[in-house]
Amino acid sequence: MLKKDEGVVLKTARSGESSLVVTFLGREMGKIRLMAKGVMSPKSRARGLYEPCNHLEVVFYFGTGRTLFYVKEAAAVSPPYTARDSLAHMAAGLAVAELLDHVCFAQSADEAVVDLAVEYARSDRGRDPLLFFLAFETKLLYALGALPQLTDCAVCGSPASGGVYNAEEGESYCRRHAADTQPKIRLSENVVAAFNSCLEEPLAQLSGREVGRDVRKLLGKIIHWTYTYHVQGYSLPKSLSLI
Repeated sequence: MLKKDEGVVLKTARSGESSLVVTFLGREMGKIRLMAKGVMSPKSRARGLYEPCNHLEVVFYFGTGRTLFYVKEAAAVSPPYTARDSLAHMAAGLAVAELLDHVCFAQSADEAVVDLAVEYARSDRGRDPLLFFLAFETKLLYALGALPQLTDCAVCGSPASGGVYNAEEGESYCRRHAADTQPKIRLSENVVAAFNSCLEEPLAQLSGREVGRDVRKLLGKIIHWTYTYHVQGYSLPKSLSLI
């Protein structure tokens, strides 16, 4: 039986001399493995089609109980992912694909996650590729239902800015109640503002933003530990070591 799906490429692995096993995140099927026969041969027109973060429509042979499906045909839906003009931009894109591969499960569809991946692939990465990646991570936490509470104190409801965040609980505490929780990460006004921007602004708008190194480092720590405690399958993307 033939099926058609649209989504993004997460990773590929060589199979034989000229074929690829493609991990694909689709709107209808979720994460699946596709066998693309002959695409690495010198004469193949699809040679560069299956790069990570590329937005594709694929037609494949589906069989119940199988874990690998053979591609009949594929085509690009959007222009190829183009963030290869610098190592930092390329590494951030690879980290997005790696993160999705970790936290998305086989044949479990989530259109909101695919929409976010497509939005990332089609946006200009701008001045700060690491901040752009953190913005993607923040929006993905929302899509996965694991967004941390950084706005209000979990005890009294007063503003948590200037207090602390407990990643294990996913809650924040104002200065008055900060001593009542462990472990904790300090919350500054700048970090809370950066987090809210990452959550609320479209990725296209965030492409021109920059933040200080200290703010970016602390924001990354908050997001990393939230994933660690609250998102099954997560591990820190190895591609980030290239930035």
